[in-house]
Amino acid sequence: MDHGQLSMIADKFQWVFSESLLNACAKDVRFGKRQRIITPFRLGLALTTTCASQSVETIADFHCAFNACWGTTVTYKAFYNQLAKPHFADFARTMTERLISDMTLKVLGFEKGRAFGEFRHIILQDGSSFAIHDGLREVFPGRFKTVKPAAVELHTTMDLLCDVPTTVVLTPDTANEQAFLPEPASLRDSVLLADRGYIDLHYLRRVQDAEGCFLIRAKAGMNPQVVEAFREDGTRLQSLRNKRLKVIHTKLPKRQRVELGVQWQVDGHTLCLRLIVSWNPRSKSFCYFLTNLPPKRYPLEVICRAYKWRWQVELLFKEWKSYANLHAFDTTKVAIVEGLLWTAIAAAALKRFLAHMTQRLAEVPISTRKMAMCARHVLSNLVEALQHGEVVGLYAALEAAITYLACHAQRAHPTRDRHRGRSQLGLEPFFGDDDVIE
Repeated sequence: MDHGQLSMIADKFQWVFSESLLNACAKDVRFGKRQRIITPFRLGLALTTTCASQSVETIADFHCAFNACWGTTVTYKAFYNQLAKPHFADFARTMTERLISDMTLKVLGFEKGRAFGEFRHIILQDGSSFAIHDGLREVFPGRFKTVKPAAVELHTTMDLLCDVPTTVVLTPDTANEQAFLPEPASLRDSVLLADRGYIDLHYLRRVQDAEGCFLIRAKAGMNPQVVEAFREDGTRLQSLRNKRLKVIHTKLPKRQRVELGVQWQVDGHTLCLRLIVSWNPRSKSFCYFLTNLPPKRYPLEVICRAYKWRWQVELLFKEWKSYANLHAFDTTKVAIVEGLLWTAIAAAALKRFLAHMTQRLAEVPISTRKMAMCARHVLSNLVEALQHGEVVGLYAALEAAITYLACHAQRAHPTRDRHRGRSQLGLEPFFGDDDVIE
């Protein structure tokens, strides 16, 4: 184990969960002006570690956990009143954003020369929504008003190579998801993977102009001009060329995938892209992938396999909901709803950092799901050290956590990952000595 890196990680823990810093952050957002027993530091640490280590169904569970964590006898009313303050949500969001930005490590990478190895970032974009208390229908209207009159959506941008979200935005479920795509300029030397709900030709043209790349599942109703067509075996399909897609749709082969060169007129410019078409026998429909990745380096087979990486953001959402208590609580207080959602995301980010820290220092591939499930076995000692600001105690707790997780949270099937999972295109665990990714 590299004790130099372990010391750096211990410093980061102390920085992110610093009492003076968390209290200062709260002051900046005008939360916790009168700091008595329930200080922002105590509240933030207790809520985050509670979400990370146990199942929480009610606000009363948080209240009990807070008193157990700090050895206090705070009444439920006093605790509830702190959460109900309007600026509690701002404090929780700020704490979560700092935790995500300051505790991020590169954990996946490609060997030099492999496809996708030239990109600085592989960005995944998606959103996850769920219903909340019906009494919040005016603040957070849902798309399905009969079944779920009130719902929220978490618009998430994830960096695949760091295996963490970089940006999370909380909105009503009715918000347009395309508005939360990354800025085109930020995608320079990067590739964006997104589902078909994010198709916007104007946005894609701006990404291409910014020297960024994308791989997006396309909608079936598009009707570009087809200028070139090749079957998977390399055969040129002359009969499909120079026609609209809807005209040739019924003539597309089903036994082999097809690559089409297509173009649109967008903002007075010609947008030329590759459209990969694949027949799905289960749904009995065609599946479309739109990309501007160069065909020589990224042939049809590589494109179809690479899109499967987008599943990692779905696994992130599942982790939030299954192992970090991201769910609706029985309250109509907006601050409590938002604040506890941010706290759950902070808890999940903390556990992912523990997994990534272990992978880097123990040099073994770690399963974030296993880590999420067994975090309670290592968090108690870490929390105790953070409570008292003990540098030596925190260092010892981190060393013990790494030893435990390296044994009990390893990925079960690394060979299967290389053949069928996320590593099949050479995406492997990274054990380098790079510091935090900016």
